Amino acid sequence: MKVKSTKDLLSEIESLESRLSDSEQMIEAIRLGEVDAFAFNKNNKSEVFTLKSGDYAYRVLIENFNEGALNLSEDGLIVYTNSCFYDLLGLSYERIIGHSVFDFIHPSSKESFKGLFKRGLAGQVKGEVNLIAGKKIVPVYASLTSLYPNLPTVGMIVTDLTEKKKQEQLLQQQNEELEEKNIELEKMNKELETFSFVSSHDLQEPLRKIRSFANILLEEEQGNLSDAGKNYLQRMDETVKRMHVLIEDLLSYSRIKSAQVKFERTDLNKVFQEVLTDFEGTIKEKKAIISASGLCEMNVIPFQFRQLLQNLLGNALKFSYPGRAPYIIIKGKITAGNKLNNTNLLPETNYYHLSFTDNGIGFDPQYKDRIFEVFQRLWEYGEYKGTGIGLAICKKIVENHKGFITATGELNKGARFDIYIPVLLASGGNLPDRQAPDATISM
Repeated sequence: MKVKSTKDLLSEIESLESRLSDSEQMIEAIRLGEVDAFAFNKNNKSEVFTLKSGDYAYRVLIENFNEGALNLSEDGLIVYTNSCFYDLLGLSYERIIGHSVFDFIHPSSKESFKGLFKRGLAGQVKGEVNLIAGKKIVPVYASLTSLYPNLPTVGMIVTDLTEKKKQEQLLQQQNEELEEKNIELEKMNKELETFSFVSSHDLQEPLRKIRSFANILLEEEQGNLSDAGKNYLQRMDETVKRMHVLIEDLLSYSRIKSAQVKFERTDLNKVFQEVLTDFEGTIKEKKAIISASGLCEMNVIPFQFRQLLQNLLGNALKFSYPGRAPYIIIKGKITAGNKLNNTNLLPETNYYHLSFTDNGIGFDPQYKDRIFEVFQRLWEYGEYKGTGIGLAICKKIVENHKGFITATGELNKGARFDIYIPVLLASGGNLPDRQAPDATISM
């Protein structure tokens, strides 16, 4: 093995230091973008490496943009454009390149674009402008970025806003239509309030007078009336009473539809006890047995929920089976939506499920939806009195509480009403925290 001299070693060190310095200068030049290509000696052969591959990839990316891309000189001349931009304007590449970008700016946007371009020469700026595309106006979002000092140009990205503007215009049109409908609805609400006032005063007053005169005739003119005359007057009195009840029910329905919604923490046990007191006479008369469980505190509209319980309990008592003591079961329970057999419920939401079950006359299952409609009666008036509005009111009350009500029944075997109210609404964000023990009422 030949041993190198000190002189040879020093010479090799100097050569290595020189090559290292050249390499460091090359790396720095590449980093600064000052080199397009460089040569590298390998196996006594020189190989040339170009940086155009990176530039090529960049150009492919820009050309396949779904947005227009341009390079602009400091005077606004277009020195580069991708196909998306000239396709947007419906022009050829030759018609775009070398022309001033201001030639394609709509007159309505020229002043604003001048300001954008001036700021773009110094930094970055964004804004909306309109372009000219033949006889059409193309709204775009322009983003300008200065490429100085590396390149004496301004980069500009153009995003077509045509569809966005169409959607905005459509949305504005829909908002205007909605505003008109709101005005119309407000007008209808005022008309409804006027109707309610007329119904409660002007319509009721003639009925009171008719009934009063009929009673006077029956009391003071008994001797002058035939049996047929007395019968007619009694039937007239009954008809007036029915009309009075109908007007009151219509008023109740209109109040439920137009009443301001105000939820309050309410003890349903207390409300239910009040409703039981209202029906104390009927419960004793029919020897009804009422079982209630799972009632709790909830956020509800108090007077509406009272009316809901009153209407459902009243129905169960009214439509009892002849000769059979009414047995009414009321149950309340928190249940997840995905465990309830109702497609209207959200599976991830918990519901307060309140059910009313009775052993009364029931109804044909084909009418399970019809019974919630206004004026729908499944029985002749002579058999069971009523206006056919009570269950429609129940449905509206439940809807005001963002819930659902369903009915199931079978002729002569009873009926069941199921109410589902979202727990977050029912309990104000928490599960009901007070629940009464099971109770059976018999009067």
